[in-house]
Amino acid sequence: MWQVSCFATSLVSDVIRSRPVQRPGYRTLVGRVRSNVRSLIARHIELPKQEIAEIVRANLNAVKWFAIAAVLALLFLIAFVVFVIALLAIWLPLPLAALVAMLIFGLIAAFFGWGGRKRLQLRGPTRSIDTFKETVQWAKTRLLGRRPT
Repeated sequence: MWQVSCFATSLVSDVIRSRPVQRPGYRTLVGRVRSNVRSLIARHIELPKQEIAEIVRANLNAVKWFAIAAVLALLFLIAFVVFVIALLAIWLPLPLAALVAMLIFGLIAAFFGWGGRKRLQLRGPTRSIDTFKETVQWAKTRLLGRRPT
C-alpha cells in the first residue's frame, strides 16, 4: 500500500515538474477584465435601483398624507358645504357665504397638503453617486497611474 502511494506521489510530482507554468494569454486577461468590468457596471446599475426603491418606500408616508388630505378635503367639501353656506347665508348674502365657505375649506386642505409636503423627502441616490465617483477615482489611479487628488 505504501509503495502505491509513493508511486502516485512521485508520478504527480514528475508531471508537475515536467509541465511548464502556463500564464494566461492576453485574450484570457482581456476576457477577464471585460467580464469584471461588466460585473462592476451591473453592480453600479443595481445600487441606484436599490437606493431609489428605498427613497420611494420612505416617501410612501408622505404620499399617504397627500391622499388623506385629498380625500378629507373632498369629503369635507361635500359634507359641509351646504351646511356652512346655509349657516353663513343667515348673516351674509348667499354668494358671499359661498365664498367664505370655500376659503375655509381651502385653508383646511392647505394644512393637510403642507403636512404631506413637510414629510416628503426629495433627494437623489447619493450613495450611488459617491460609489461611482470612488470607482472612477480608483480606475484613474490603477489604470492611468494618476495619484488621487
